[in-house]
Amino acid sequence: MWPDAPWVVGAADGAAAVPEPTDGADASNDFAERLLRRFLRLCESPRTRSTVLRLVRGSVSGQDAGGGAGGRFYTMLNRTVLSPVARVSGLQTSATRMELVASQLIGLAMMRYVLEVEPVSSLPLDDVVAMMAPAIRATLASPEIRPVD
Repeated sequence: MWPDAPWVVGAADGAAAVPEPTDGADASNDFAERLLRRFLRLCESPRTRSTVLRLVRGSVSGQDAGGGAGGRFYTMLNRTVLSPVARVSGLQTSATRMELVASQLIGLAMMRYVLEVEPVSSLPLDDVVAMMAPAIRATLASPEIRPVD
């Protein structure tokens, strides 16, 4: 998943087939907004929706010993969303922060697409982005906590 190094720059592995916007909807240079839009498109695309939601469900089911579905979901999230957006944005941050951002995305997918909790499940994509982006920015801007030796 993430390299052992404490600092991560968007990885060089290619992005999977996530539909790119053609209407300029992802034109923002803001990492949090680009990340959320890419992730939500992945969850909503007819090509990828069933696979992504199966991985989301499996990641919390506890049925796979050794983190099977959870590990596969995190790998998919890293390769198709986190790394490509970080690479394009030139973001450099710690693996810990990116893992916390990933947990926010997993929680959003659970609430919006799996549990279908209202009003989250029916909010327009732009509203979800506007409401979630500040939380992701705050996670990325938080002070780094180092373990005590």
